[in-house]
Amino acid sequence: MRLKYHFNLPPESDVILRNRTITTYYAQLYQREPSLYKWAGMAAFASFHIGEKLKIWDWEATPIKTLSETCKKKNKSLEDDFQIIRIINNKIFSEIGTALLTFSQMEYQVFRNQLILERKNELIIAAFDKLQEARIKMQNDTVDQETYDLVWEANLQILWHEQYKVVQPLFDKLSLVFSGAMSIIASFDYRIHHKQTNWRLASRFILFMFSKGFKVLLHNGILPDVTNIKHRWFWISSDLFVKWKSAESNKQLITEEMQILSSLELRKLDILTHIHQKNT
Repeated sequence: MRLKYHFNLPPESDVILRNRTITTYYAQLYQREPSLYKWAGMAAFASFHIGEKLKIWDWEATPIKTLSETCKKKNKSLEDDFQIIRIINNKIFSEIGTALLTFSQMEYQVFRNQLILERKNELIIAAFDKLQEARIKMQNDTVDQETYDLVWEANLQILWHEQYKVVQPLFDKLSLVFSGAMSIIASFDYRIHHKQTNWRLASRFILFMFSKGFKVLLHNGILPDVTNIKHRWFWISSDLFVKWKSAESNKQLITEEMQILSSLELRKLDILTHIHQKNT
C-alpha cells in the first residue's frame, strides 16, 4: 500500500533547520489526532528543547559525522557528544515519528505485519495494538474512561520504547563529562519560551531527583544522572508525563503552544487522520 504522505526533511547537514522541521511535524501529527497521538505532542516539546541545546554548537563550521565515526574514537570531544545528540534527535523521529505517520495512513493489519517483518520490539507492537483498539472505539463512538486510559497507556509504552530502545544505547556512548553537564542543565517546560511558566508546567531533572527521587538514587547511584535509564525514566514517568497529562487538559494552553510549534517551518501534513476501519 502506497502512502499518501511522506515526511519532507532537510538534509542532516542543515542541523537546526532539520530539528525545527522535525518539531513542526510532531506538532502537526498531534494536531491531526490529539485524542490518540499524545506521544507526538510531548515529542514536539522535547524536540524543541533539544533544538535549543543544539544551537549552542556552530554547525555551519562542523561537518556531519556518522555514529560509527563518532564512536570509534577512544577519547570523545565535545563535538562528538553534540553529534550524538543530533543523531538521537534524528533517530527518534525516524523510528517513532515515521511509525505514527504510517499508522495514520495504512490499514492496521498491514501496518502491524510490517512492524513484525522489521523485527520491531514487542512492546512497541503492543502499544500500537492498544492505539488501534482505542481508535476503533472512537470511530464507533464508544469512548469511555477505559478508552481514555488505554490511549495514555499506549503512549506511555511508546515513550518507554523511545527511551530504552532508541535513546539509551546512544546515551551510553556520551562522554562522562558531557553526561554530567547534561544532568545539571536537563529541564523541560510545556511553555516553550518559558513565559508565565510555573512548577505545574516545568521541571528540572536534578532538583526533582534530589527532592522526589531519593530512593531511586540510593539504589542506583547517589548522584542524579540523566543518562542513567532508571534515573531518567523515574523523572519522565513520575513528573514529565504526569505534567503532560495535566497540561494537555488545558486546551487553550496546548492550542497556543502547538500553534507555535507546528509553524516553526513551512510544512503541511496533508493526511487523513486515520483509515476508517469499523469494528465488525
